[in-house]
Amino acid sequence: MTRLRILGLAALAVATLAPDALAQRRGGAVSGGMRGAVVGGMVGGSEGAATGAKIGVVTGATRAAVNRETQARGQYYSTAEYQNAQHSNFYEAPPETFGTTAAGTPTKPGVEAVIRKDDKPVVGITFPADWNQKTGANYISAVSGDGQVYSMLVLLKGVDDKQAGIKKVEEGLAKNYLTDVKFDEPRETKGGAKVITGTGKGKKSGVDVVFAAGVFDAGDGQFVGAAFVADSKIEDLYKETVRGICQTIRRAKDLQQ
Repeated sequence: MTRLRILGLAALAVATLAPDALAQRRGGAVSGGMRGAVVGGMVGGSEGAATGAKIGVVTGATRAAVNRETQARGQYYSTAEYQNAQHSNFYEAPPETFGTTAAGTPTKPGVEAVIRKDDKPVVGITFPADWNQKTGANYISAVSGDGQVYSMLVLLKGVDDKQAGIKKVEEGLAKNYLTDVKFDEPRETKGGAKVITGTGKGKKSGVDVVFAAGVFDAGDGQFVGAAFVADSKIEDLYKETVRGICQTIRRAKDLQQ
């Protein structure tokens, strides 16, 4: 029975990876799985993302794909391969992708969370209801229910262009959190975000992880960083979920409508 589940999971992964595999052949640097989803969906990167960004929720085909992916993860959790593997615990050791931040306050996931500056909305995001979410003065972070995917949305200080923001991400990952870091070639999304992706190994856990981080102008020159870090073994089973989260990101102009 376990073997049949693994085979079924593999078939699902092949089917759902097809669009990202095509993107990789075209671009030469875009990875599949979660990383490809961030490149494809960050801030209006596709028609579906543009729709999601207008209303702050996951809709249509992406919602159906997220539901199928959730079922596939449930099947994978029951396999010996998953149960015998070492996993990250981002509840205990969150990645410092944008440097050290002050402790946040637990907030309710599943509804839009908005970061404000001078009492004005700058950027919003909606995480799944089963994620553990916290909000700080200039950031929102969340950890998946299984503790193996971490995300952060943050207002970047002292950053006046996207390249400077990406450099901040690269330095943060390499100095604070990961070893054996390998960066893919940066990409620019259709929505105007600059995205860096890659792989590495957690310094504390020793677990292989993948990451994707984007930097974009949320309005009036305020640059925002959005990052995702996940266990490499589960990356392909979170790509639609992460794509959906990216589609909920709303900038100042969207929030003011």
